[in-house]
Amino acid sequence: MVNKDDDKKRLLESTISINDDDGATKTPTILEHPDKDDGCVAGVLRFLGLKAKKKAEKDPNKEKIFAERFRELSSLDKDTMLGRINAPASGLSEQEAKNRLLKYGRNVISEVKPVSWYKLLFTAFTHPFNIVLTIIAAVSIATGDYATFAVVMFMVFMSAILRFYEEHKSSKAFTHLKSLIKTTVTVLRIKEGSSVAEELKIDMEEIVPGDIIPLKAGDVFPGDVRILESNSLFVSQSSLTGEFLPVEKQADPTDEHTSIFDTPNICLMSTNIVSGSGIGVVFDTGSRTYISSISEILTSTQTTNAFDVGVKKVAYLLMGFGVVLVPIVIVINGLTTGQWINSAMFGLSVAVGLTPEMLPMILNANLAKGASDMSKKKTIVKQLHSIQNMGAMDILCSDKTGTLTEDEVQLHSHTGADKESSEDVITYSFLNSKNQKGLKNVLDISIIETYKEKFEHSPSGENAMTYSLVEEFPFDFTRRRVSVILEQPGNNQLLLTCKGAVEEVLSCCSHLSLGQNGQVVELSNDLKHQMIHITNELNSDGLRVLSVATKTITKVDGYEWDVKNDEQGLTFHGFLAFIDPPKGDCAAAIHELRENSIQVKVLTGDNLAVAKKICKDVGIDVSRVISGPELEEVDDEDFDQIVEECTLFAKLTPIQKYNVVKALKRHGHTVGFLGDGVNDALALREADIGISVDTATNIAKDASDIILLEKSLGVINTAVLTGRTTHANTIKYIKMAASSNFGNVFSMLIASAWLPFIPLEPLQMLTQNLLYDFSQVAIPWDNVDEEFLKIPHPWSIKSLFKFMVFLGPISSIFDVTIFSYMWWYLGWDAEHYRHDPSIASIFQTGWYVEGLITQVFIVHMIRTIKVPFIQRWGSWQLVVNTLWVAALCVAIPYSPLGPLLKMTGLPLMYYPGLAITFFGYFFLTQLVKKIYIKVFGEWL
Repeated sequence: MVNKDDDKKRLLESTISINDDDGATKTPTILEHPDKDDGCVAGVLRFLGLKAKKKAEKDPNKEKIFAERFRELSSLDKDTMLGRINAPASGLSEQEAKNRLLKYGRNVISEVKPVSWYKLLFTAFTHPFNIVLTIIAAVSIATGDYATFAVVMFMVFMSAILRFYEEHKSSKAFTHLKSLIKTTVTVLRIKEGSSVAEELKIDMEEIVPGDIIPLKAGDVFPGDVRILESNSLFVSQSSLTGEFLPVEKQADPTDEHTSIFDTPNICLMSTNIVSGSGIGVVFDTGSRTYISSISEILTSTQTTNAFDVGVKKVAYLLMGFGVVLVPIVIVINGLTTGQWINSAMFGLSVAVGLTPEMLPMILNANLAKGASDMSKKKTIVKQLHSIQNMGAMDILCSDKTGTLTEDEVQLHSHTGADKESSEDVITYSFLNSKNQKGLKNVLDISIIETYKEKFEHSPSGENAMTYSLVEEFPFDFTRRRVSVILEQPGNNQLLLTCKGAVEEVLSCCSHLSLGQNGQVVELSNDLKHQMIHITNELNSDGLRVLSVATKTITKVDGYEWDVKNDEQGLTFHGFLAFIDPPKGDCAAAIHELRENSIQVKVLTGDNLAVAKKICKDVGIDVSRVISGPELEEVDDEDFDQIVEECTLFAKLTPIQKYNVVKALKRHGHTVGFLGDGVNDALALREADIGISVDTATNIAKDASDIILLEKSLGVINTAVLTGRTTHANTIKYIKMAASSNFGNVFSMLIASAWLPFIPLEPLQMLTQNLLYDFSQVAIPWDNVDEEFLKIPHPWSIKSLFKFMVFLGPISSIFDVTIFSYMWWYLGWDAEHYRHDPSIASIFQTGWYVEGLITQVFIVHMIRTIKVPFIQRWGSWQLVVNTLWVAALCVAIPYSPLGPLLKMTGLPLMYYPGLAITFFGYFFLTQLVKKIYIKVFGEWL
């Protein structure tokens, strides 16, 4: 753990040397962080514990370096700020800018680079099961077993190529999402040979600390900027915070302790100006900016996900069984038969039999089919493993803006002092918004659109269009309101209409309009308190509230307008309430997610009241909520519990979102995160499944695993069901193959101790495995029980182990049944073997047929919790595939292939024993299935 005070001291007191034009050295700056190689980004990394070997815990000091630094800068007046960073108010000289560009580097942030094709190929071949199979293949070639080597390596090659093809295709498809457009910035620079600064347009990458930049609507901040002058400056921070409304920024120094994003005179790189103007000075660029710290964490860390961990654990479990059981089989068989070389080859075949060699291929075929299905449902898969994780997801963390809401501010209501809808309120606010000269913000646009929709063609609407502007008192941060003075042709009375924050408008009102009849009464203190109370009620409902007031003024030629005198004695009319409304299908989608056992948690940078209102409207429980500043003060030991219990997290910073996701993963959840802004990128990368949209910021798309072509929870529901189907069909094969192969090894142990010959020739076992694998290639197209799709199913090594132990020995019971039938009833015993060694061939053939038939059909018993062929059928592809493989299995001993595989045609009396074994296996498996489900509450 780093020391907060030491880091802060080093950060705020660090200095650099800058050479002025005359060669003098000036020192007091904050342009660099503590160390050149261990700057603020490294500090954030340390705070997150990303480089620590032990498990990272929530660090209460996270992001406070930035907050303290911004707080210190915001308290400086203009001259002190410029002196601190050695920046003349007129702008840098071109030579000084070049010096600083060399010193601090180009103004670029780290990006997530696409994975190169050879790395994708290497990753595809180094899948844990591919490694196991390659080891088996190596042993096979060393012992001269070329057939086993060829088959196993074919499996490895096909699996790896399939995975590589799908992921390389996805990687290429997303390269176009990188923006290739060069952004230019207007900056004040003094050209060589001149003493006067002028505005120049330069590439954003050439901006340096100390640059003075004019600010105007539409500009994107090219670095972290301190505001020096402002005029009605509104900045959109939605890419960082998720707040749908722009925030006000001003130049005045302040000692107010606020969050990073609420610092009133500091703007962060990548945010943009919505309206107003001003002057700013860039104090940090490139890797020193706040947004770069997020990007660098993304590029410098790799996170694990539930799917990769699950696959590795399955591989290690099967490898462990092989290491323990195969040597036992070799020793027992060698002691029984005395043929140690044959026993070693037989042991190798057992190792092949224990490994579900088709798993990588079936796994990747499942994922490829899932990706294809998702692409038809407005979902593009970047990482194949994310399909499985989507099915296993039990918590979906989502941002608010654009996901739960329309991402479009609308006028929610226009009410008078009696809380009833008022036409006067919307009319006067329309006159104000329509006639003001400044750039109209989203609230003005909403007012104008609403009025036109309701009243444009009415008599009052036609009357409103006749007003023209006489004078305007524009918005400023002190008054927090805007007033316009209007006139109508032929009317000697002018109309002043004022719109702004409720308390500020009330402060210049002397009367109040009551009810629909427009009765005007004196505005007493009690009535003012009532108006404030109504405002608080609306705010608590998550509504942004403005108010409107008017007065009439007798027209006087040559009158000089004065805001202090003329903005007095107004009549208060009522309230305008705004909201980013919830999407129409959002409540139904959340209900469906809940039905599918997925809990939705909202992680937003927007304020708590707004977020709480939206969540309540769409059906999310808001009994436990928390804001970012409150979460920051939580002790480590309480953090995880609060994260588990709360459903709404508001006013979160990007790193707080990251820590919430990380805490949920520590609790064993499979976590999905849906977001599209820079503020979501860290959480997207940390989540088991990062979900973004095609209109998201580049940094968010880089960090995600799945891209939605439509930002909707309904699309996610569809993707979840596809993921669960993919997971179900994968886990069917794993559990079936692992339990069946586990049972076969037990049977091998029994047969090795019982029989005076090896139970199966290596080539027979390989043929059996190969045919069995072919019977399973249709699994990706199989149906899945509706009951299974209702619940998330994470990878569980414990579940697989239980399944193997319970179901595996059942097959051994019936292997022993067919042994006994052939040994005692058909007389293929040791005495006959001594007289006729060919008995071994017919015995091996009998076990080969029984083993393959039961293995082929066991998928139908395992694939469903119901009774197969009676209550539930598999897909036609699976049924047809198992039937033709079973028929081929029985036919091979009678075909020309039989002698090549050392097989003998079986007499008719063998088949009654096979039928008894098969139906006994079927009924006992069904009985064990019911017991297993009752005891453990699960099946697949």
